Amino acid sequence: MSDYGIDRDRLEELPTEDIVRILKEETDDYTPEAISIFREILASRGYSDDGSSLRRPAAGSSGTAGSTAFASGATIRHPSDAIRVLNGVLAGVLNGNMEPQVAQAATTVVMAILHALEQEYMTGSREES
Repeated sequence: MSDYGIDRDRLEELPTEDIVRILKEETDDYTPEAISIFREILASRGYSDDGSSLRRPAAGSSGTAGSTAFASGATIRHPSDAIRVLNGVLAGVLNGNMEPQVAQAATTVVMAILHALEQEYMTGSREES
């Protein structure tokens, strides 16, 4: 049997939702080493194995702790990543972990990134990989 290496960088590119789904539904398809790396990635993003957030703002905080924890794991490389980010912003506002002003700023940034991705696509400046 061949010994396959694990490309941690490639695993870290996966959105949190995909990693959670893999840990819940597809563990048999991955090696124990990859599953361990997935758990480490989730922990570094502030999530437990089930995808719930481990970081909560302290009592009396202005909501920035939730937004900082949220932003630390947010990477938008594709338009589909924006959905994950915007859902997190909405959830943060609805559960009281994020102030509406912080959410508005985060949404503005996400929209700017989406606009840049759209311009990149329309001009064909993205290199084929």
